[in-house]
Amino acid sequence: MTAQPSTLSARERILAAAIALFMSNDVEGVPVAEICRAAGVSNGSFFHHFPSKDALALEITLALRREYWDFVLAAMEPSANAMEGVAGAIRAAFAYQRKFPERYRLSRSDDAPWMRGQDERIRDDNAPYRKRAARWIAARAGDGELPLLLPEIYGALLFGMPHWVARNANASATPTDFDAAEDQLVLTIQKALAPESGR
Repeated sequence: MTAQPSTLSARERILAAAIALFMSNDVEGVPVAEICRAAGVSNGSFFHHFPSKDALALEITLALRREYWDFVLAAMEPSANAMEGVAGAIRAAFAYQRKFPERYRLSRSDDAPWMRGQDERIRDDNAPYRKRAARWIAARAGDGELPLLLPEIYGALLFGMPHWVARNANASATPTDFDAAEDQLVLTIQKALAPESGR
């Protein structure tokens, strides 16, 4: 049994045990009984706090996504200069992947059973982070430092591309030089987003 601090509530112990187990195994391969043993709670306590293991997995996945977004946006938002902020967001995405590979893997469970049919909840959970990014981008676009593009284009460039690189690199049999990929991606996206006069 995993020792859990007694100051944590049963719900917090369940979350802590589950995240540790989910990161070291596939979620599908972790039975509720094992989570309960690790958390030091009964099955009844588990189901009092979570209607199912999928509901628990969804909550953890969304929490990890919020952690990721906070990490990336914290690197972008303080930058008054658009190109420094662009580089900060991309480099932070790669830094998070390097520092927390298992947390990142679990947060990107897009096709997992517990994510299916949760589009509205996922969209609502992402909304505050989209707004933060949009405010930062709009301020720089208003100053002429960034072009006026659809929010989805910025989302794909700044946040989607690092994920795409990581996903494909991890699926490849050939190792990827992540430092080179990060540097090239920063330069490519900065060039793509540079004001017309700077191209």
